[in-house]
Amino acid sequence: MRSILYFLAFFIFILPACHSPNPKNTDGNKKSLIGKWHRFSKANGYSEFDIDSQYVVFYNQKVGRFKLPYKIENDSLKYLTKDYVAKITDYGDSLLLEGNDSTQAVLHRFKEPHVPFATIPEQKDSVSFASYIADFDKRLISEFEKAGIKISDGMEKHEEPAYEELLKKKSANR
Repeated sequence: MRSILYFLAFFIFILPACHSPNPKNTDGNKKSLIGKWHRFSKANGYSEFDIDSQYVVFYNQKVGRFKLPYKIENDSLKYLTKDYVAKITDYGDSLLLEGNDSTQAVLHRFKEPHVPFATIPEQKDSVSFASYIADFDKRLISEFEKAGIKISDGMEKHEEPAYEELLKKKSANR
């Protein structure tokens, strides 16, 4: 009889104490994307994101600047003007976005106080945009170098000429 009581006490008191909250999301089900983010992939290059409560603004050397309205539904990001929905897995300082187009992206939050920009400027012919681009280029080169891709001044042989072409396209789009 005692063994049954010990067994019940174990299940009543010990097992609930072992339950810990989900480490991926400490805010319950609330997903917050607000902030400054960046990502790098060999397929898409380096991108920066400025996300507020209504818009995702991003800049990438391939496509330039885009501003898209969005909303959060359940655990997903949904663009309001594009046919794109991505499941969000929140890891605190990074997010995993798994898109309905079979893509995956990991966004990394810029940490305070080292956020490199206040906003991604709208006007391409402004001084603030030129300043942003100069700093963006430095961060882009740094991310390529972290990935083991050397960007040279054109005097050396290139192992990855496609990335040099991305930079040339970016310069031509300005």
